[in-house]
Amino acid sequence: MEHEDQQVEEIKKFIKTYGPWIVAGVVIGLGSLFGWRAYSDHQVATQQARTAVYERALERLQAASPEEAPGIARNLLDEVSGTEHAGLIRLQLAQKLVLGNDLAAAKDELETALGEVKSSELQALVRTRIARIAIEQGDFDDAERHLSAINQSAYRGLVAEIRGDLLYARGNFSAARESYLLAQTEQAETASQALQMKIDNLAGQ
Repeated sequence: MEHEDQQVEEIKKFIKTYGPWIVAGVVIGLGSLFGWRAYSDHQVATQQARTAVYERALERLQAASPEEAPGIARNLLDEVSGTEHAGLIRLQLAQKLVLGNDLAAAKDELETALGEVKSSELQALVRTRIARIAIEQGDFDDAERHLSAINQSAYRGLVAEIRGDLLYARGNFSAARESYLLAQTEQAETASQALQMKIDNLAGQ
């Protein structure tokens, strides 16, 4: 009890010495601090709830048919438009559109996604998919433009393989084989059987 009385006296001295406005400022500051913490906790909880909803909806999109996917994706995009989540949704949607043979729409989604994803790794992934579609469409210059913009070391093997596809499409078979061999070296144990078949198909070139 004596200790509490001493604390009260110390507070009175503080008020008398420094004035009530400073004390009021301290109280307001503490109130703001606790208010900010409560707000932050609410924001975290809200974000976690949104992420859970997003993940469940994305699972639906992944399981959807090419015909169902656009409708599901549009509902998701209404909630997260302009965010990196939107870019990931568009990546998944583009894959479904390719399966449905709508290459133009798939490429449009990927080009929009390129402006939404922030990490350089995701941007590189988007560019590889755009390049593949551009090759299928015969837009070889656009394919090369996207491949040349990728400089992440983790993508060297994939870029070399897609560039091999591009060179093959252009009829430059010897250069395509060299690019496939480079891809095989870069990909090492992760190299696919499909890549080996591309190399074997160009034996003697």
